[in-house]
Amino acid sequence: MPHTTSLTPGLRTSARRLHTSLRDALSDYRARGFAVREADVGLRPNLEIAGHYRTQFATVPGSSKSGDEPVVLYQTKNGDFPVLLGLFGSRERNEWLLGARAREGAHTLMRAALSRPLRPSWVANPPCREQQAPDRLAALPTLTSTSQDAGSFITSGLVCAGEPNSGFVSLSIHRMRVLDDGHLTIWILPGRDLDHLYRQAAKAGRALPLSINIGVPPVVYLTSSLSSPLVAPGGGELETAGVLLGRPVEIARCATNSAFCLAQSEIVIEASLLQQTVAESSGSGSDFSMPEFLGYMGKAQDNLPVVRVSGVFHRRNAIYQTFIGPGKEQSELLALASEAAILMHLNRVAEPHLRVKDAHYLAAGGGQLLLVLQVEKRLDHPESMPRLRDAVMQSHALSKGIIVVDEDVNIHSPEDVFWALATRFQPSVDLYVSSGAAGFSLDPSQAAGYLHATNPVTDKYLMDLTVPCHLRPQFVRT
Repeated sequence: MPHTTSLTPGLRTSARRLHTSLRDALSDYRARGFAVREADVGLRPNLEIAGHYRTQFATVPGSSKSGDEPVVLYQTKNGDFPVLLGLFGSRERNEWLLGARAREGAHTLMRAALSRPLRPSWVANPPCREQQAPDRLAALPTLTSTSQDAGSFITSGLVCAGEPNSGFVSLSIHRMRVLDDGHLTIWILPGRDLDHLYRQAAKAGRALPLSINIGVPPVVYLTSSLSSPLVAPGGGELETAGVLLGRPVEIARCATNSAFCLAQSEIVIEASLLQQTVAESSGSGSDFSMPEFLGYMGKAQDNLPVVRVSGVFHRRNAIYQTFIGPGKEQSELLALASEAAILMHLNRVAEPHLRVKDAHYLAAGGGQLLLVLQVEKRLDHPESMPRLRDAVMQSHALSKGIIVVDEDVNIHSPEDVFWALATRFQPSVDLYVSSGAAGFSLDPSQAAGYLHATNPVTDKYLMDLTVPCHLRPQFVRT
C-alpha cells in the first residue's frame, strides 16, 4: 500500500460494527483488501525494527517523506510477539476506525463525547489473561529506537488507574523506560489525572496500583487523549469509546493488584507506581531519553517515579503494538482528540462575525503546534482574529501557530493551505503575534536560549489567510 493510496473506496461504509479488539480491526482491514505488510526479516527490537520502520515508512515529522504510514507487522528474531507499527499513521484509517465519514473524525469524536455516556462493563475471565509471561518484561520486544536512547521504551502502554466504580479514572499514555524485567520509569506530566492519583497515594503513604495495556481496542487509543471541555477530570474516555462502539468497553479486575485493566488488550502489565524515583538515564550514560514526536531527541528526565511490575499477561498469539517517535502515527493520535476539544471550545466562545467550521492540527507540528481553522466569515472586524487566537491558546496551550482559512480551502491538504498562504496573506496586516507565553521545551525554538537566555518562552501567532469581504470577487478560484 503506497503512501499516496487513498483508503476511502474500501474502508468507507455507511453503517458497520466498530472493532472491539486490535486483532478484530486488523482482520477487518485485511478482509477489505488492504495490506498489513508482513516484515519477516528477523530484525531485532534493539535498534533494528525502529530503524527499519523509520527509514522505510515513517513520514513527517519522522522524516522528510510525506503521506500516510502503512501498517507493518514485524516478526521478531525469536518468533515471539510480532511487533505492530503504523496502524494510526493515516487520518483516513483513523476515521475508519472511529466509524466516521471522511474528514469528520474530530466532529465524530466531539459528538460521541457529548452523548449520554456508556459506562464500561466488568468481565470475569478477560481474554487478556489467557497466558502469563513468567519472565515479565523480558518477554516483551520493547524497542530501542536509536543508539542515543537511554534504553528500551514502552510507548503504547495505556495506563489505567483509579476506580471505575467510584467514578475517578485515569486513562493515559506515557513513555516508560525499561530498567529491568520487573521495573520501569514513567514520565507523568503535572496536573493530569494520573498525577492527581499519584499524589493522593503519596499522601496516604501507599503505592498506586495500575495496569499498562498494550494493543487495546483502537477506538480506546483514539479516545484516550480527549481532554477538557469534552471530558471532565477523572473520566469520559472509556465512556466515549463505548458510545462509539455502541456497547460498553470491557474491563476486568487485575490478578495481582486491585487496579483494573482493559479486557480485550493484547498484553497487560500489572504494576504499582512507587514513591521511589530514579533518573530516566540511569545506567545508560546518555543525556537523552528517546526520539520525541516533534522530530528531535528527548532530554532524559531526572527523578522519575519507578513502576514495579507484579505480572505480565497476554492473549494467545499476542501482538505487541508500539509507536516510534517521531512519526505521523503519534501526531495523528494527538491531533484528532485536540481538534475535537478545540471545536467544542470555539463553538462555546463563538465570534459573532466568525463561525469556526472545522479544525485540523498538522502532522508537521506533531499534531499539537500548528492548527488550521476553516471559518465562515460574515464581515471583517479588527478584533475577531486576536480574540480567536486567544481563545485557541486558552483551550490548548501547546498551540503555537494558528492558520485561518476560508471555506474554499481544504484544511487537510498542506498544499492547499500553502496556496492560500502564498496568495491571501500579507504579514503587515494579516499576522497577529502575542509574545512572552510559556514555552514548550520539546520544540527547540521555544526552549531557553532561543528567545530568552534562561527561560523557555514563545511567541504565539495567528495568520489570517481569509479574503477581505469587500475583495471576494477578486479571489474566486478557477
